[in-house]
Amino acid sequence: MEPDSRMSSSDPCAHDHDEAHGHAAARAGQPLDRARQVRRVFWITLGLNAVVAISKAGYGYITGSVALGTDSVHSMLDGASNVLALLGLHWSTAPANARHPYGHRKIEILAALGIGVLIVISLSELAGAAIDSLRGHRAAPHIGWPAYAVVIGTMVINFFVTRYEHDKGHELSSHLLCADARHTQSDLYASGAVLLSFLAVRLGFPWADGVGALILVVLVGRAAWMVFRDNVPVLLDAATLDPAGIIELCGRVDGVENVHRVRSRGMRSAVELDLHMQVAPGMSVIEAHRRASQIENDLKLKFPELSDVVIHIEPTPYIKPA
Repeated sequence: MEPDSRMSSSDPCAHDHDEAHGHAAARAGQPLDRARQVRRVFWITLGLNAVVAISKAGYGYITGSVALGTDSVHSMLDGASNVLALLGLHWSTAPANARHPYGHRKIEILAALGIGVLIVISLSELAGAAIDSLRGHRAAPHIGWPAYAVVIGTMVINFFVTRYEHDKGHELSSHLLCADARHTQSDLYASGAVLLSFLAVRLGFPWADGVGALILVVLVGRAAWMVFRDNVPVLLDAATLDPAGIIELCGRVDGVENVHRVRSRGMRSAVELDLHMQVAPGMSVIEAHRRASQIENDLKLKFPELSDVVIHIEPTPYIKPA
């Protein structure tokens, strides 16, 4: 199998935040009905994630459980991911205008970073509460059977959301839905940690709530780190595609003697690419343009996330024979 020249994996079920093909398919002329179906799935999962987050936050406040309160932040992150997906689907199809010739897609990046900042602020307060619990400065939470029912109920909802998004993602060929299903699946593990802390508290270990909260702080902190890791490089115009793969593909076109200065940037869902292509000095402008058009088409077939390709044509330097 030919190696993929993307800078990172494009398999959405293997990488949580890869949205390239989901957005690219929307731009490539997918039926509007399919786009509406993908949005409908995200609206449904957003509603369910909101129920989960509110349930955990509310009962965490009633019982005084720091672990359950921390887990509610993790569930809020799932809902925020749904919101960003909906906004991304909307902005990926919005046309550029005179003031914003490259579109408005980076608004999604700013929103994601804003969510990351809010998560960090929340985690700092929850980590302090967890430490107070471990030091005995907080009363042990009142864990009754309703608390178990809330956590188990939210786990059932999360399992349904994960399977629903995964199945719909394959049915609609939406990498974005598959990626979000993987993200929501992580909430099941966090809720499992909360259940274990509940059992330990009930068995007479009040410090278990603080330990469970610290474990969840690490899990949610990792999710926040991934938000920054995936979005800050976009604002810094980090390379998105591997130049070697681009050069190899362009070299298959007859008449192309050299390709250099390959640069890519942008979101994984909308990559901008420019390169310099050298042809024989005697080649006509029409023929050179034909080669450039062929390369552009080949690139967009191999990398459907490409939103813009600029090819600068120049003659191969003439070397005078000795």
